[in-house]
Amino acid sequence: MYKISTIELNNLYVTIKIKHFKFLYNKFKNELSFIKDRMIIYYNIEKIKKPSFEEKDKIYLLRKNIIIKRPNNKLDFKKIELFIIIRKISKYNYKLLLLKII
Repeated sequence: MYKISTIELNNLYVTIKIKHFKFLYNKFKNELSFIKDRMIIYYNIEKIKKPSFEEKDKIYLLRKNIIIKRPNNKLDFKKIELFIIIRKISKYNYKLLLLKII
C-alpha cells in the first residue's frame, strides 16, 4: 500500500507557501486590472468624436493624399496652407476655397 502524506496547516513551510501564492495572486490581479484599464483607454481614443467644422472656418489642408511632382517627400510641408471652408459636403468632408497653391 502507498502512504499518502498529509499536510497539516500548522506546518510552517505550507503557511509560507500559501501566503506567497496569495501575494502572487494579488499581484497578478492588479497587473491584469492595470492592463485592462490601459486597453480601455486606447480603445476609447479611437472612438473619440472628431472635430467638426462649419462654413467660413479656416483649416489647414494636409498634403497626405495630394500628389506633388517631387522626387523626395522628406523635406516637403505636411500642411500646405490655411484655407476657408466654402461648403460642408458631409460630416468630415469639405469644399475649400483654393486661391493659389505654389
